[in-house]
Amino acid sequence: MSLEILKKYKISAKKALGQNFLVNEQIVTEIAESIEVEWKNIIEVGPGYGALTEQLLEKHPQSLNLVELDSDMIEILNDRIKNEDFDLSASEFKINNIDVLKYEPTHEEYDVIANIPYYITSPILQHFLYKTEFSPKKMVILMQDDVGQKILGKGKNKSSVLSLFIEKKCTVSEVIKVPKENFIPAPKVESAVLLFETHWKFNETKDDIFLSIIKKWFSEPRKKMIKNLIKGGFQKDIVQNLFEKMNISENTRAEDLNIEQWIEVTEFLSRT
Repeated sequence: MSLEILKKYKISAKKALGQNFLVNEQIVTEIAESIEVEWKNIIEVGPGYGALTEQLLEKHPQSLNLVELDSDMIEILNDRIKNEDFDLSASEFKINNIDVLKYEPTHEEYDVIANIPYYITSPILQHFLYKTEFSPKKMVILMQDDVGQKILGKGKNKSSVLSLFIEKKCTVSEVIKVPKENFIPAPKVESAVLLFETHWKFNETKDDIFLSIIKKWFSEPRKKMIKNLIKGGFQKDIVQNLFEKMNISENTRAEDLNIEQWIEVTEFLSRT
């Protein structure tokens, strides 16, 4: 079906928008089935011509909001609606022609499903987890596989700004690998679908202070943490006191601490 739609509308990917169209119907189905959709409020980011949209609507969500920047795709989606390709009978349905980083969800409780340009994966995750009034309960995100492995903490088992700001808000698991031959055009990298489930474990630690501190410490990740903190405006004796309290070496680098230690660092420095 996806190949037929591509051919019918003479669709070609726009490199400037980072478009790669997932054309394996089985994988689209697995993504649609990775979270409960029926009677839920769902936001689909980057629907393109509606391959996933069609399957989501068949599961009868309470609402389905599409967020699509490409006006050409909006025209195709509207034409497919006119041709009754989508079952709109049971859902509140809206197409939003807007940059997702400017989009504000309309429901307090909602889930996100996204096939997003890989170069804005981190900004989109930060948008929904930190900048919207209400965070999603769950997110299913198709992303570059090596970024996904970094988020999951696999490989070198080192922390990063990306992994930490996600760990503060979510638990993450892998849904499926998506080899590059399942896309048109095929990207240069392998892909994976990750499931993000939000939690409240670290909510007492203020988000803005947490983000500010980890960004300062990771400003030069190969340098010792103590140097980055002092460079970031914290007094040396306070930083040394922190290291003694946490029983960590002054040779420690930012990537060596886990999320629980970073929460402790944030709480300590926010009181100084």
